[in-house]
Amino acid sequence: MSGILLPGQDKKPEPTGGGLELPKGYSSRREQKQTPTSAPPAPETPAAGPPQPAQPAAEAPPSGRPRRGQPQIDLLFPPTGAQIQCPGCGTPYTVPVFTIVDLGVNPELKGALMSGQINVASCPNCGMGGPLSVPLMVHEPEHQFLGVFVPPSQNNSANMQQQKVIGDMTQTLMRKLPTEARKGYMLQPKQYMDWQRFMEQLWEFEGVTPEMLRRQRNQGELLQRLAGLANDPKALDIALERGRDLIDRDFFAMLDRMLVMYSSQGQQNGVAALMQMRNQLLEKTEAGQKIKQQQDRVRAILSSLNANSTREDLLAKILSAWAEADGDEIVGALLGAVAPMLDYQFLMLVSQQIESATNADQKARLEELRQHVVEMQEQQAASQQAMLQQMQQVLQEILQATDTTAKLREYADIIDENFLAVLASNIQAAQRNKSTAAARRLQQVYEQAVAVFRERMPDDVRLLNELISAPDKAALNQLLQSNRDKLTKEFVARMQEVEEQLREGGRKEIADRVKSLRSQIALMI
Repeated sequence: MSGILLPGQDKKPEPTGGGLELPKGYSSRREQKQTPTSAPPAPETPAAGPPQPAQPAAEAPPSGRPRRGQPQIDLLFPPTGAQIQCPGCGTPYTVPVFTIVDLGVNPELKGALMSGQINVASCPNCGMGGPLSVPLMVHEPEHQFLGVFVPPSQNNSANMQQQKVIGDMTQTLMRKLPTEARKGYMLQPKQYMDWQRFMEQLWEFEGVTPEMLRRQRNQGELLQRLAGLANDPKALDIALERGRDLIDRDFFAMLDRMLVMYSSQGQQNGVAALMQMRNQLLEKTEAGQKIKQQQDRVRAILSSLNANSTREDLLAKILSAWAEADGDEIVGALLGAVAPMLDYQFLMLVSQQIESATNADQKARLEELRQHVVEMQEQQAASQQAMLQQMQQVLQEILQATDTTAKLREYADIIDENFLAVLASNIQAAQRNKSTAAARRLQQVYEQAVAVFRERMPDDVRLLNELISAPDKAALNQLLQSNRDKLTKEFVARMQEVEEQLREGGRKEIADRVKSLRSQIALMI
């Protein structure tokens, strides 16, 4: 289940002010999904002609309307707008087109460039799209690299025109750079007619080999095949046997990212099929069995913690898990599940343990743990700040709209728990400032946002939220009786999944409520 709107939220985030914005559809580097070094995203090769239907990929950004309200960044070479008419549904729309990307001045564009989000069209109406066949110059001064992707052409006059375009782009780049930054290598930019080879060169600077990229592409293709065979066990087994050597931890990470993407787009049928396939892979593959064992170990550790557990108890369990053969992976998952407890007091406890450690190996391990926690906190803080800025800016646009419900529906893809939390914090701020009219207006928008959010929920998710939100036992019993036909074994199984997700996310109180409700429903079927 996804999109659970549960009561009893943790502390609401405080509202933040405005910010700077990138071109629509592009986000700052800190907002990009983190990609394992061993499995970077491999963008499609741009092809001439109109955009073709975009195939879902593990690292592809959600299709459809670009997100708005993202932090803005001052680009040395901002994109220009290109008018495109969708070949599928005929919808005209504008696409930002980059001609020059300078990663020395704007390193925040690296994530978008290397994950295939630059110079890509996606119809806001039907989602059809694909890479654009346009020249692109990339400057990477750290490795003294200046490269140009030039779409291939069989026409000699077109080739001569391309050389002129490359010369013009080079001059434009050098004019914008300070004199001391103009180097000799920039006079002879490397030309690439193959987009894949162009990206491979950039990935090589990151220590990623072409072999790694090819393996990642093969894993992506295998994932697409398997996703279509989730309901055909025999065909799935055959495909698994042929691609067994590609199924490793990176493959499961790719699958999990695809699940997140489908869930964020509301593709519940796709989520269900992928979850079914994932469960089968956990049982039928060596990598899956190892991941399942680790997940079971993490759940066992979490279940041993309760409301009375102290930070000392948590640290002892983390250090015990770290001593196991695959301790790094178990601890990594465990830290993500107990993030709320990894606060300043926890770090002080780790520091005290470091000071009192007499064993050099133990001291080094504790220092490694402290650094890992600090990095996790920094990443979470940066991600939360970027998210809050985006939500606050979207909220301002909604408040200024004459029809707030219509505007909320326009932004329905980002109306989630985080947005509602930002709204709630704004209501609290208005109440503290005794701004009665503003608080009333925000409360009105909050209720409309909850309604829009629930509109997009699948039936089972909406029912679960109604059950959990029941004000008393009588209302709960009435809901159970009126929805008795929906209370199936499958519904109970999904409730268990939700309970585990909540428990792993540190929301024990709500998880216990779901568990109690699940037990009650199980007795009714």
